[in-house]
Amino acid sequence: MTATTTNSVRGGQHADHGYELPWAFTPEHLQWRDTVREFTAEVVAPEAGRRSIESRFDADLVRAAGRLGVFGLMVPAEFGGAGADLRTLCLTIEELATADSSLAVTVHVQAICAALLAHLAQDRPELCREILPSAATGETFISIGLTEPSGGSDAGNITTVARQDGDGWIINGAKQFITNSGTPFSRYVILLAAVGDDERGRPPVSAFLVPLDAPGVTVGRGYPKLGWRSSDTHPLFFDDVRVPGDALLSEPGRGYRDALEFLTWARLPIAAMSAGLARGCLTDTLRFVTERSSFGKPLGHHQAVAFQTADIAALAATARTLTYDGAWKYDHGLSIREAAATAKLVASEAANKAAYLATQLQGGYGFIEETAATRHHQDARILTIGEGTSEVQRMLIARSLGLAV
Repeated sequence: MTATTTNSVRGGQHADHGYELPWAFTPEHLQWRDTVREFTAEVVAPEAGRRSIESRFDADLVRAAGRLGVFGLMVPAEFGGAGADLRTLCLTIEELATADSSLAVTVHVQAICAALLAHLAQDRPELCREILPSAATGETFISIGLTEPSGGSDAGNITTVARQDGDGWIINGAKQFITNSGTPFSRYVILLAAVGDDERGRPPVSAFLVPLDAPGVTVGRGYPKLGWRSSDTHPLFFDDVRVPGDALLSEPGRGYRDALEFLTWARLPIAAMSAGLARGCLTDTLRFVTERSSFGKPLGHHQAVAFQTADIAALAATARTLTYDGAWKYDHGLSIREAAATAKLVASEAANKAAYLATQLQGGYGFIEETAATRHHQDARILTIGEGTSEVQRMLIARSLGLAV
């Protein structure tokens, strides 16, 4: 990665406001952070509000992000990626989310899906060489088909079925809320499908790599969403979709377990997105309360306003600390099951609180679509839902404490 260090970007638009984590990062991490920070200020931020209002996926912006190298961060270098660590991905997501959570989630999903494919196909280097180099540049998008209309948080309740037929498989079913599934770059979905029944009534699940242009695959109409409005999200339908035998990515019946065990770390980029959004709220709030006056003095000089702004800063700091505590542990080979759940829970709840305070402090302006505060408020809501709801994270933390829930 090529990085250019900058001490300030656009007058400190995305500055850390004095809050750093020197224990978490190497100089290379900070150089890359500054590169993404500059890209965010100069390329991402100027039209972020307009893209959100129009619910417009910007292919040119995605191409620019691809040239920066953000999509292949977790792809092994031998397959055209950066072979970077999790802290690098989290820094990238955090910086993008200070201005545009829609682009942040686009990058997040592509990064984790490319990494998941490399993991599931680690014994198939020819497949990795065929797909991953273009996935690393963003020319080929891969999505993950897990969530189903009837499943919700019970992600293992999979009714999409793959039936073996000769030397291939026939797939029927539906998936919903699938990010990056209907873009000009979308080519594949890593599909989780049941391959039979077991004595407990919970079918074994396998992972398949399915081309989105395969006969029988239908990409449904994009969802009109509250937030992440300029990201791409569609339902997918599978009607007698025939795939060859080598579309099976994992050991039969182990796809769900392999995917979820590998993707435990994927909660941490969502925590990073939460931290970035909270930082974006802080930056926007500081601008607002210093530019406006009431009762003869700057708005921020009123104690109630200053204290609520301080709360936003504390929320952002908490989210960042927990995020990079988890990412540092992962990068050093330590268990992160509890740390990832804790970071995701606390950071996503903090982002929602920060967004609430930011809109409250801006009064009527915080209720207008053109403002960053409104966009952050809309984008924050999904953070307690995606990559496992807050309730799921609490369940995981409770189990780590030895509580049977």
